[in-house]
Amino acid sequence: MVNADSLTLIEKMGGHPGTVKVRFPGHLYNLIGDAKVEDQVRFLVLNLDQIINLMDAKEHMNPEQWKLVEYFLKDLHRQSSELKECVAQYQKPSHMESYEKKITRHFRTLKKSLKKKKYSSHAWEQIRRAVKTHLQRMEIIANNANKSLARV
Repeated sequence: MVNADSLTLIEKMGGHPGTVKVRFPGHLYNLIGDAKVEDQVRFLVLNLDQIINLMDAKEHMNPEQWKLVEYFLKDLHRQSSELKECVAQYQKPSHMESYEKKITRHFRTLKKSLKKKKYSSHAWEQIRRAVKTHLQRMEIIANNANKSLARV
């Protein structure tokens, strides 16, 4: 489950408040909210792994920044591993879900933006805000999935 630690850590990474706009695939979260629990869990794993890949950029951070990010990544790795244990119990889908391509493309765009802006503090703030929004939406999905499982 996405937990409060991850949200607290991403909040601590906060930089310059202000108007930082980031495109967000909210429609995918709306769609997955109505999906089967198995698909929701796969969606959460995919997003966690994409966030880990995006944020793992030690070479572009100072040691102080990296300590917090490293702890954040360990927390995400733990969550991803636990969810992957659940996914292993589900039947493997016969094809790649459309959301997989779209989420992968979204994170690829974020990574390109970060590189294009030369890993500037403004670019990192955009990434931090995008990741925070993902974590908040993922928490809602995880809570709904838990409620669905509790009813079974």
